[in-house]
Amino acid sequence: MTQPRTAWILGALSIGVLTPGCARETRVVKFNPFLGGLPGATSGAPIVRDLGDYTDPTAIPPDQLRREEEPGKVLLTAKSGRHLMIHIHTTLRAGDRDLFTTQVLSAMTRAECLERGIDPGEAFDYFKTREDDIAALFNMMPAGEQTPGVIARRLGRHVMRVQVSGLGTEDLYWTGFDMVMEKGSWRLRWFVR
Repeated sequence: MTQPRTAWILGALSIGVLTPGCARETRVVKFNPFLGGLPGATSGAPIVRDLGDYTDPTAIPPDQLRREEEPGKVLLTAKSGRHLMIHIHTTLRAGDRDLFTTQVLSAMTRAECLERGIDPGEAFDYFKTREDDIAALFNMMPAGEQTPGVIARRLGRHVMRVQVSGLGTEDLYWTGFDMVMEKGSWRLRWFVR
C-alpha cells in the first residue's frame, strides 16, 4: 500500500519541479476595438483585425437579401434584425401586401391572426398607416441589433426582442420589435412599446 502512494507523491513532486521551467507564451489572437479600423487609430493593445477563417453567419451580400427564385416568385432572406428591418421597410414602401404577409410576417403571427378571425393582411394595412412611426424607430437603430444603445434579448425559443433605449426614445410610438427565426430567416412577430 505504501508503494503506490509513494509513486503518486513522487509523480506530483516531479510535475511541480518541472512546471516552473516551462515557457509561457501570450499573444493577441484577435482584438478589433470599435473604430479600430479608422486611419491613425491607436489602442493600448495591438489591433489585430485578421479574423482568420471566421465568417460572420449573418453577413450576406445585399443582392442576396431578395432573390427571384423563378419568374414571379421572390424569396426574402433575413439573417439579422437589420435584414428584417430592410424587408419591412421595402415591402411597406412598395405596397407589397402579399410579400409582407407571406415572408415578412411570422407564421406565428399569421396563425394568431387566423385564430382571432383576422386576415393576416390587415397587419400590413395597419403597419402601412404607421409607416412614419416605423421609420422613426428604424432611424434610431440604423444597424439593427448592432446599433449602440439597442438591446437584443431572447424571449423564448427562436424569439428575440430588438429594442432601442436611451435619449430620444420617449417620442417613439414603438421602441422595438420581436422577431422569430423560421426556416433560417428572421420574421416579424410584432412591434413593441
